[in-house]
Amino acid sequence: MTDDAIIFESLGRAAEISAGYPLRGSAEALKAGDVHFLALKDVSLDADIDWAHVPTVELPSKRTPDWLSGDDVIFSARGTRTLAYPINDPPARAVCAPQFYVIKVKRPEKLLPAFLAWQINQKPAQDYFSRTATGSYIQNIRRKALENLPLAIPPVHEQQVIVEFWRAAQRERAVLNQLIQNRNQQLDALAVGLLHTRLRGAQQ
Repeated sequence: MTDDAIIFESLGRAAEISAGYPLRGSAEALKAGDVHFLALKDVSLDADIDWAHVPTVELPSKRTPDWLSGDDVIFSARGTRTLAYPINDPPARAVCAPQFYVIKVKRPEKLLPAFLAWQINQKPAQDYFSRTATGSYIQNIRRKALENLPLAIPPVHEQQVIVEFWRAAQRERAVLNQLIQNRNQQLDALAVGLLHTRLRGAQQ
């Protein structure tokens, strides 16, 4: 097999998969502490995780958890957003909510975590999740289904090119979203101004 060959294997062979921190109840009910607790509201496809805005809590169990590392990918297994997010520069003490699976790539020098996250978020994988999901109202991806996800792993230099394209698209999408938000704010201001003009006219 040449170095330029694409490797086809399941996610379960390429990575170890475990559940997020087994928290019962809401993270908002936890005391403030020094552990960053990553929830779905803290992740976005348009930007890296902003750890400065991730809540820090005191975990209820004294058992040392498996801390998130920079080679990890987290996968949201419940609801409509069955998406993967690469972990970027996490603090020393950080965990994720139980609705995530933590994917630890066995050989990150052969499979870039960011490339893995990109591939999981593309149409072939998303179609696979739609076929294998359980639940009538809230979609749920079981660990076995995630482990059986087929991957196509190109050489690392090709993975790097794809990741750079993906990150460029993320930056462009973030800029466009900001422009749309600014334009909507301008339109809201115009609407308020028109209403105030009418009210002033009625008072004269």
